[in-house]
Amino acid sequence: MPCLIRPFRRAVLLALAALLALALPASAHPFVRGGEAPVDSLAEVTLAMAHGCGTEDAGGGDPTTEIAMEVPEDVRIVEVAEVEGYAADLEQDDDGRTEVVTWTATDGGVPAPDLPFEAVFSGEPGDEVYLKVFQGCDGFSYRWIGTPDEPADDPAIRVQLIEADPDRPAPDPEPAPEPDPDPEAPEPEDAGEPDDDPEDADAADESDADEDADTPDDATYASDEEPLDAAVQDTDEGGLNIVLITTIVLLVIVTVAAVLAARSRRQASDGDPQDA
Repeated sequence: MPCLIRPFRRAVLLALAALLALALPASAHPFVRGGEAPVDSLAEVTLAMAHGCGTEDAGGGDPTTEIAMEVPEDVRIVEVAEVEGYAADLEQDDDGRTEVVTWTATDGGVPAPDLPFEAVFSGEPGDEVYLKVFQGCDGFSYRWIGTPDEPADDPAIRVQLIEADPDRPAPDPEPAPEPDPDPEAPEPEDAGEPDDDPEDADAADESDADEDADTPDDATYASDEEPLDAAVQDTDEGGLNIVLITTIVLLVIVTVAAVLAARSRRQASDGDPQDA
Protein backbone atom coordinates (compact mmCIF):
# COMPACT_ATOMS: atom_id res chain seq x y z
CA MET A 1 0.00 0.00 0.00
CA PRO A 2 2.70 2.54 0.84
CA CYS A 3 4.29 1.71 -2.51
CA LEU A 4 1.12 2.71 -4.28
CA ILE A 5 0.71 5.95 -2.32
CA ARG A 6 4.17 7.23 -3.04
CA PRO A 7 3.80 7.13 -6.86
CA PHE A 8 0.35 8.68 -6.53
CA ARG A 9 1.70 11.56 -4.45
CA ARG A 10 4.55 11.99 -6.88
CA ALA A 11 2.10 12.19 -9.79
CA VAL A 12 -0.04 14.76 -7.98
CA LEU A 13 2.99 16.91 -7.21
CA LEU A 14 4.16 16.74 -10.80
CA ALA A 15 0.69 17.70 -12.05
CA LEU A 16 0.54 20.67 -9.65
CA ALA A 17 4.00 21.77 -10.73
CA ALA A 18 2.94 21.57 -14.37
CA LEU A 19 -0.19 23.61 -13.69
CA LEU A 20 1.84 26.22 -11.83
CA ALA A 21 4.33 26.34 -14.67
CA LEU A 22 1.52 26.95 -17.14
CA ALA A 23 -0.22 29.46 -14.91
CA LEU A 24 2.77 31.62 -14.07
CA PRO A 25 3.41 32.97 -17.60
CA ALA A 26 -0.28 33.80 -17.99
CA SER A 27 -0.39 35.62 -14.67
CA ALA A 28 2.76 37.53 -15.62
CA HIS A 29 1.00 39.34 -18.45
CA PRO A 30 -0.58 42.77 -17.93
CA PHE A 31 -4.28 42.50 -17.15
CA VAL A 32 -7.38 44.42 -16.10
CA ARG A 33 -8.15 43.85 -12.45
CA GLY A 34 -11.34 41.82 -12.24
CA GLY A 35 -11.14 41.14 -15.98
CA GLU A 36 -14.70 42.43 -16.56
CA ALA A 37 -16.54 45.61 -17.45
CA PRO A 38 -20.30 46.32 -17.62
CA VAL A 39 -21.64 47.34 -21.02
CA ASP A 40 -22.99 50.86 -21.59
CA SER A 41 -22.07 51.85 -18.05
CA LEU A 42 -19.44 54.00 -16.37
CA ALA A 43 -16.87 51.27 -15.72
CA GLU A 44 -14.00 51.70 -13.29
CA VAL A 45 -11.04 49.97 -14.89
CA THR A 46 -7.53 49.39 -13.50
CA LEU A 47 -4.80 48.38 -15.92
CA ALA A 48 -2.19 46.37 -13.99
CA MET A 49 1.20 45.98 -15.66
CA ALA A 50 2.05 42.85 -13.58
CA HIS A 51 5.83 43.18 -13.94
CA GLY A 52 8.61 45.35 -15.23
CA CYS A 53 10.92 44.72 -18.14
CA GLY A 54 13.40 41.87 -18.38
CA THR A 55 11.50 39.38 -16.22
CA GLU A 56 8.11 37.73 -15.82
CA ASP A 57 8.29 37.67 -12.04
CA ALA A 58 5.26 39.44 -10.60
CA GLY A 59 6.23 42.92 -9.48
CA GLY A 60 9.86 42.45 -10.56
CA GLY A 61 12.00 43.70 -13.38
CA ASP A 62 13.21 47.10 -14.48
CA PRO A 63 11.03 50.14 -13.84
CA THR A 64 8.36 50.84 -16.45
CA THR A 65 8.93 54.34 -17.82
CA GLU A 66 6.14 54.51 -20.42
CA ILE A 67 2.80 52.81 -21.07
CA ALA A 68 0.69 53.58 -24.15
CA MET A 69 -2.79 52.05 -24.45
CA GLU A 70 -4.63 52.05 -27.77
CA VAL A 71 -8.36 52.67 -27.22
CA PRO A 72 -10.64 50.46 -29.39
CA GLU A 73 -13.55 51.96 -31.33
CA ASP A 74 -16.11 50.46 -28.92
CA VAL A 75 -14.46 51.99 -25.85
CA ARG A 76 -14.88 55.64 -24.79
CA ILE A 77 -12.49 57.07 -22.22
CA VAL A 78 -14.30 59.30 -19.73
CA GLU A 79 -11.58 60.14 -17.22
CA VAL A 80 -8.02 59.06 -16.45
CA ALA A 81 -7.13 59.10 -12.76
CA GLU A 82 -3.92 60.61 -11.45
CA VAL A 83 -1.18 58.11 -10.65
CA GLU A 84 1.70 58.98 -8.36
CA GLY A 85 4.95 59.07 -10.32
CA TYR A 86 3.26 59.10 -13.74
CA ALA A 87 1.77 61.80 -15.98
CA ALA A 88 -1.07 60.92 -18.34
CA ASP A 89 -1.52 62.35 -21.84
CA LEU A 90 -4.57 61.86 -24.08
CA GLU A 91 -4.29 61.75 -27.87
CA GLN A 92 -7.65 62.69 -29.42
CA ASP A 93 -9.10 62.88 -32.90
CA ASP A 94 -10.92 65.87 -34.43
CA ASP A 95 -14.18 64.80 -32.75
CA GLY A 96 -12.63 64.81 -29.27
CA ARG A 97 -12.54 61.01 -28.93
CA THR A 98 -9.51 59.64 -27.08
CA GLU A 99 -7.55 57.27 -29.29
CA VAL A 100 -4.43 56.69 -27.18
CA VAL A 101 -3.69 57.13 -23.47
CA THR A 102 0.00 57.45 -22.58
CA TRP A 103 1.43 57.33 -19.06
CA THR A 104 5.01 58.60 -18.65
CA ALA A 105 7.13 58.20 -15.53
CA THR A 106 8.06 61.49 -13.92
CA ASP A 107 10.47 60.15 -11.29
CA GLY A 108 12.04 56.96 -12.58
CA GLY A 109 8.88 54.83 -12.41
CA VAL A 110 8.16 51.46 -10.79
CA PRO A 111 8.23 47.98 -12.38
CA ALA A 112 4.47 47.27 -12.32
CA PRO A 113 2.26 50.35 -11.89
CA ASP A 114 -1.55 50.23 -11.56
CA LEU A 115 -3.26 52.68 -13.94
CA PRO A 116 -6.94 53.39 -13.14
CA PHE A 117 -9.35 55.08 -15.52
CA GLU A 118 -13.09 55.33 -16.23
CA ALA A 119 -14.53 54.23 -19.56
CA VAL A 120 -17.72 53.20 -21.32
CA PHE A 121 -17.66 49.85 -23.17
CA SER A 122 -20.14 49.33 -26.01
CA GLY A 123 -21.28 45.86 -27.05
CA GLU A 124 -23.21 42.91 -25.71
CA PRO A 125 -22.71 40.90 -22.51
CA GLY A 126 -20.32 38.06 -23.26
CA ASP A 127 -18.32 40.02 -25.85
CA GLU A 128 -14.58 40.36 -25.43
CA VAL A 129 -12.67 43.61 -25.89
CA TYR A 130 -8.89 43.69 -26.29
CA LEU A 131 -6.71 46.59 -25.15
CA LYS A 132 -3.41 46.84 -27.02
CA VAL A 133 -0.64 48.17 -24.77
CA PHE A 134 2.96 49.23 -25.29
CA GLN A 135 5.23 48.90 -22.23
CA GLY A 136 8.61 50.59 -22.32
CA CYS A 137 11.62 50.61 -19.99
CA ASP A 138 15.17 51.87 -20.37
CA GLY A 139 16.57 49.73 -23.17
CA PHE A 140 13.69 47.23 -23.28
CA SER A 141 10.01 47.14 -24.26
CA TYR A 142 6.96 44.91 -24.76
CA ARG A 143 4.14 45.16 -27.27
CA TRP A 144 1.05 43.52 -25.76
CA ILE A 145 -1.00 43.45 -28.97
CA GLY A 146 -1.92 39.83 -29.76
CA THR A 147 -5.63 39.06 -30.33
CA PRO A 148 -7.48 35.98 -31.64
CA ASP A 149 -7.84 37.71 -35.01
CA GLU A 150 -4.27 39.09 -35.03
CA PRO A 151 -1.99 36.78 -33.01
CA ALA A 152 1.33 38.05 -31.67
CA ASP A 153 4.03 36.90 -29.27
CA ASP A 154 2.67 39.04 -26.43
CA PRO A 155 -1.13 38.97 -25.95
CA ALA A 156 -3.29 42.07 -25.61
CA ILE A 157 -5.28 42.67 -22.42
CA ARG A 158 -8.65 40.92 -22.59
CA VAL A 159 -11.79 42.45 -21.01
CA GLN A 160 -15.00 40.40 -20.66
CA LEU A 161 -18.20 42.43 -21.02
CA ILE A 162 -21.01 41.77 -18.54
CA GLU A 163 -24.52 43.09 -17.94
CA ALA A 164 -24.96 46.86 -17.59
CA ASP A 165 -24.67 48.41 -14.14
CA PRO A 166 -27.92 50.34 -13.46
CA ASP A 167 -26.23 52.26 -10.63
CA ARG A 168 -23.53 53.65 -12.93
CA PRO A 169 -25.16 54.80 -16.19
CA ALA A 170 -22.92 55.99 -19.01
CA PRO A 171 -22.52 59.78 -19.13
CA ASP A 172 -23.27 61.68 -22.31
CA PRO A 173 -20.30 62.22 -24.63
CA GLU A 174 -18.66 65.61 -24.40
CA PRO A 175 -19.18 67.91 -27.41
CA ALA A 176 -16.40 68.06 -29.96
CA PRO A 177 -13.94 70.92 -29.40
CA GLU A 178 -14.06 74.00 -31.61
CA PRO A 179 -11.49 73.86 -34.43
CA ASP A 180 -8.49 76.14 -34.14
CA PRO A 181 -8.66 79.21 -36.39
CA ASP A 182 -6.70 78.98 -39.64
CA PRO A 183 -3.71 81.37 -39.37
CA GLU A 184 -3.67 81.75 -43.15
CA ALA A 185 -7.36 82.68 -43.40
CA PRO A 186 -8.01 86.35 -44.31
CA GLU A 187 -9.01 88.55 -41.43
CA PRO A 188 -12.57 89.95 -41.48
CA GLU A 189 -12.96 93.58 -42.47
CA ASP A 190 -12.92 96.00 -39.58
CA ALA A 191 -16.41 97.37 -39.15
CA GLY A 192 -15.10 100.17 -36.95
CA GLU A 193 -15.59 100.79 -33.28
CA PRO A 194 -19.01 102.08 -32.23
CA ASP A 195 -19.22 105.73 -31.22
CA ASP A 196 -20.21 105.79 -27.58
CA ASP A 197 -20.48 109.63 -27.36
CA PRO A 198 -24.06 110.71 -28.24
CA GLU A 199 -22.99 114.38 -28.60
CA ASP A 200 -20.47 113.48 -31.31
CA ALA A 201 -23.10 111.41 -33.06
CA ASP A 202 -25.61 114.31 -32.99
CA ALA A 203 -22.97 116.74 -34.28
CA ALA A 204 -22.14 114.38 -37.13
CA ASP A 205 -25.81 114.05 -38.02
CA GLU A 206 -26.27 117.86 -38.05
CA SER A 207 -23.19 118.29 -40.25
CA ASP A 208 -24.51 115.74 -42.71
CA ALA A 209 -27.90 117.49 -42.74
CA ASP A 210 -26.27 120.88 -43.46
CA GLU A 211 -24.26 119.43 -46.31
CA ASP A 212 -27.39 117.87 -47.76
CA ALA A 213 -29.25 121.21 -47.54
CA ASP A 214 -26.40 123.24 -49.12
CA THR A 215 -25.72 120.83 -51.94
CA PRO A 216 -28.56 120.47 -54.48
CA ASP A 217 -28.95 117.07 -55.87
CA ASP A 218 -28.74 116.02 -59.49
CA ALA A 219 -32.51 115.80 -59.80
CA THR A 220 -32.85 119.53 -58.99
CA TYR A 221 -30.28 120.42 -61.62
CA ALA A 222 -32.06 118.25 -64.12
CA SER A 223 -35.45 119.83 -63.40
CA ASP A 224 -33.98 123.35 -63.71
CA GLU A 225 -32.12 122.66 -66.93
CA GLU A 226 -35.06 121.14 -68.79
CA PRO A 227 -37.22 124.37 -68.86
CA LEU A 228 -34.15 126.41 -69.74
CA ASP A 229 -33.42 124.21 -72.72
CA ALA A 230 -37.04 124.43 -73.79
CA ALA A 231 -37.02 128.22 -73.51
CA VAL A 232 -33.87 128.48 -75.58
CA GLN A 233 -35.38 126.20 -78.19
CA ASP A 234 -38.58 128.27 -78.27
CA THR A 235 -36.55 131.50 -78.58
CA ASP A 236 -34.59 130.12 -81.49
CA GLU A 237 -37.74 129.04 -83.28
CA GLY A 238 -39.40 132.44 -82.64
CA GLY A 239 -36.35 134.29 -84.03
CA LEU A 240 -36.44 132.24 -87.19
CA ASN A 241 -40.13 132.95 -87.65
CA ILE A 242 -39.57 136.73 -87.30
CA VAL A 243 -36.72 136.72 -89.83
CA LEU A 244 -38.82 134.72 -92.27
CA ILE A 245 -41.84 137.05 -91.94
CA THR A 246 -39.65 140.13 -92.28
CA THR A 247 -38.07 138.74 -95.41
CA ILE A 248 -41.45 137.99 -96.95
CA VAL A 249 -42.74 141.49 -96.14
CA LEU A 250 -39.66 143.07 -97.68
CA LEU A 251 -40.07 140.94 -100.77
CA VAL A 252 -43.72 142.00 -101.04
CA ILE A 253 -42.83 145.68 -100.61
CA VAL A 254 -40.04 145.46 -103.19
CA THR A 255 -42.36 143.66 -105.57
CA VAL A 256 -45.13 146.26 -105.13
CA ALA A 257 -42.67 149.09 -105.55
CA ALA A 258 -41.29 147.53 -108.72
CA VAL A 259 -44.79 147.10 -110.12
CA LEU A 260 -45.73 150.71 -109.32
CA ALA A 261 -42.48 151.97 -110.84
CA ALA A 262 -43.07 150.00 -114.01
CA ARG A 263 -46.64 151.28 -114.25
CA SER A 264 -45.46 154.86 -113.80
CA ARG A 265 -42.89 154.50 -116.53
CA ARG A 266 -45.44 152.99 -118.85
CA GLN A 267 -47.89 155.84 -118.21
CA ALA A 268 -45.17 158.35 -118.77
CA SER A 269 -44.19 156.79 -122.03
CA ASP A 270 -47.80 156.71 -123.16
CA GLY A 271 -48.30 160.46 -122.43
CA ASP A 272 -45.29 161.86 -124.32
CA PRO A 273 -46.68 161.42 -127.92
CA GLN A 274 -49.92 163.17 -127.09
CA ASP A 275 -48.07 166.22 -125.87
CA ALA A 276 -46.09 166.42 -129.15
